[in-house]
Amino acid sequence: MAKLSGLIERGKVGKPNQKVVDAMPEAPENIKQDSNPEGNGSSITSVLDSSTAPMDAKKAMALDSSIRKTSVTEVDVSAIKSSPYQVRAVADSDYIETLMASIVQSGVISPVVVRALDSSIFEVIAGHHRLEACRRLGHTTVPVVVRQMTDSEAACALASDNFVRKELSDFERFKHAKLLKDHGFCKTNSEIGQVLGVSRQLVGFLFSFDEYPVGARAILEVNPKILGATQAYELKDLAREEPDIFSEAIALLAEEKLRQNQIRHWVESKFKSPAVRMQRRQEVKIQRPGGRSAIKLTYTDREAKIQAEGLNVEKLKKLIEDNLESLIPS
Repeated sequence: MAKLSGLIERGKVGKPNQKVVDAMPEAPENIKQDSNPEGNGSSITSVLDSSTAPMDAKKAMALDSSIRKTSVTEVDVSAIKSSPYQVRAVADSDYIETLMASIVQSGVISPVVVRALDSSIFEVIAGHHRLEACRRLGHTTVPVVVRQMTDSEAACALASDNFVRKELSDFERFKHAKLLKDHGFCKTNSEIGQVLGVSRQLVGFLFSFDEYPVGARAILEVNPKILGATQAYELKDLAREEPDIFSEAIALLAEEKLRQNQIRHWVESKFKSPAVRMQRRQEVKIQRPGGRSAIKLTYTDREAKIQAEGLNVEKLKKLIEDNLESLIPS
């Protein structure tokens, strides 16, 4: 805990958003610490959905101690909608099957957290996997904790739950950060960091994925763990300058035919190769008055060549220097 406090003080880890923490549910009193949760063997039941790795006991107790007691009620499964702010697909079949076995044996130990959209329709805040397990088991109702939340509070609570309770990839973290910013729930990287419990610097690195071309992003949607935020930041210049070749490199990374530390060399070797330069080469002829031979301009996106009789190289150099900013914007 002392180490964690030191990291928070130095800005390495963001401080939690207390409004979001307060919005999370408390475990029912009848849950004993030695009970087997709907997870992977943690000694404390996670009251919010955990799809990959359960929270350790000390963290769970510290979190639950700050949460208000809330009554649990039964709601029809058919009356509960998925959250539009959930950026992770509920598609972990192995985990859902584990939950189903636990529910058959012990019932739904941890309630699903929802908010009321109207008197008869609810939206999931936390517990998407538990809800899906109940659906597959044919349950008509599920125990829930109902919270009154605005759209902003719901999105922030869901994002915080995912960050605290699950092992998210950096690409999935980026998707949460982008959602919070695009919907106007958070205005700055600092605000996003407070909601997600990470540093402002990490949030900035996460947004490097936003500069990636559509092809690369599509591959990362299916393989979100193949590239981290630091690597995404270091490679974003290639993503902007050579989107097609970069997307091809990400595809090779997903197929394990290329390693992260090989991407830059591979991409640069591709766009610097004679074949690629020739493919992108274009020619323009500029006619000169008096019937003299035309000026021939050959260029790609990275180089240009001028062929003309009587070319004054010094004047051309001066012309380029005087117009450098308009020719090559910084």
